[in-house]
Amino acid sequence: MAESLPTHRAARRKIPKPLVRLLRLVLVAVTAWLLLRLLRGVDWGEVGYALTHLSWWQIAVLLVAMVIRRSVLAAPLALLIAGLSYLRAMVSDVAAAAVATIAPSPGDVVLRLAMLRSWGINATDAASGLTLATTLFYVARLAAPVFGFLIFWAARDFYGPFAWSALIFGAGSAVLLGGLLYALRAERTAATIGRLLGRLFQRARPSSAGPDAWEERLVSFQSHSAGRMSQRGSLTVLSQLILILVEAGVLVLCVGFVGVQLDSTAVILMICSFMVVYPLTGLPLMGAGVLDATYAAFVSDHSAIEATDLVAGLLVWRVAVQLVPVIVGLATVLVWRRLTWNR
Repeated sequence: MAESLPTHRAARRKIPKPLVRLLRLVLVAVTAWLLLRLLRGVDWGEVGYALTHLSWWQIAVLLVAMVIRRSVLAAPLALLIAGLSYLRAMVSDVAAAAVATIAPSPGDVVLRLAMLRSWGINATDAASGLTLATTLFYVARLAAPVFGFLIFWAARDFYGPFAWSALIFGAGSAVLLGGLLYALRAERTAATIGRLLGRLFQRARPSSAGPDAWEERLVSFQSHSAGRMSQRGSLTVLSQLILILVEAGVLVLCVGFVGVQLDSTAVILMICSFMVVYPLTGLPLMGAGVLDATYAAFVSDHSAIEATDLVAGLLVWRVAVQLVPVIVGLATVLVWRRLTWNR
């Protein structure tokens, strides 16, 4: 183990520190420019008015939309983990989402595995399902700009920033999907990696399982994952595509509820813009600030929608998709812990 440290450190030094600092400065500068561009045109009094004057039926519609969103989010887990009911998949998903918002990774993964274990789910089923669901989610997240660009191009016009976003993130999605497909068919590679891990762990801790045990574990994991994907893969991919549309639809709904007049042109613009910036939801707090500023810049550049209305709609959207699920998720964790302790 000690012999591998110099190699690991050398690998980390491949990217020069000045280049890393420059990239950070560029990211900060671009983010600051976008935020300033957004905030300068915002009437915060109107934003506060819009937020506090939602009618009861609008709140009810948003709550229903949140249930639909969480149902779609939980679909991959229910499809890929044998023996997991849809309701428990939703409970696991909302609890993990709450933990991921307030605690660093991999706290959400640890919680998911603990919940699945408490419900009697086989460890291989749980690990395989979580790995596949997470990977497919990121494939869809990175592919979203491609769909946004193509829809916008077909409906309105070619737009350079959308094209670049589609190219960059689409390439990442293709690489990730290709790696997943290879892993699902590479039983020999899984066996080799298993034996290598077994030797490394045994060298670090002689009492741990050896190469044969690790080879068996990884081959079993690989074959189980391939089996579940062959059975439920197409439905899982479909659920991820539906998720992107649902996410965009919820944001359009929130913007409409703060008083923006929506027509077909505005709806297409808002949906495409959200798809293009959707990978930014992978940043901490779902890209709060960065995503909002980028989205508002895209929409305001191609429509007469005011920045004030966009900010108000984005704030309603964040309350609906972030704040409410965190509250529900933390309450779910407390209930689950109490029920688990009482067993």
